[in-house]
Amino acid sequence: MAEEANEVEGMEEDGGGGGKKKLAIVGLVALLLGGGGGFGIASYLGGGGGEEVLAEADEDGDTEGDAPAAKKNAREVIALDDFTINLRGTGGGRVLRLELSAEVDSDDAAVVIEKRPMMRDAVLTLASDYTYNDLEGVDGKMRLRDELLARLNTSLEDEARVRRVYFTEFVVQ
Repeated sequence: MAEEANEVEGMEEDGGGGGKKKLAIVGLVALLLGGGGGFGIASYLGGGGGEEVLAEADEDGDTEGDAPAAKKNAREVIALDDFTINLRGTGGGRVLRLELSAEVDSDDAAVVIEKRPMMRDAVLTLASDYTYNDLEGVDGKMRLRDELLARLNTSLEDEARVRRVYFTEFVVQ
């Protein structure tokens, strides 16, 4: 009997601490799974996948019309292809390789595709007036982007509107 009591006491001493460790590990795993599952459910139900399109304010700060936000802001990015442009003042020594895309409203995409030759002409004419020094640094590239946006919208003659211009390749050689 005394031996059995010693064995039971030994088990309690060894197993008691191990039981607490197991309980702590199980609790930690349950907490992590619960938190991760809760986050996943919240993202799925409430967060969406970025599919919602919110109404954006135009330059005046107001939104256009009464159309639903998703319809109003459906946009497409249209590639204007590659450009190889001789920079001004370099005697043919410096060349800008540029790949450009334009973001437009989906309703305007057909007009932009139709007017692509005029838009390409506007890009070539404007960019060829830049020098190597004009394009150095972020400020030069941002200035070119802003001027391209204005020039592209002018070339579209109010039939469509380019919202943003993206450089997908920009190399000065």
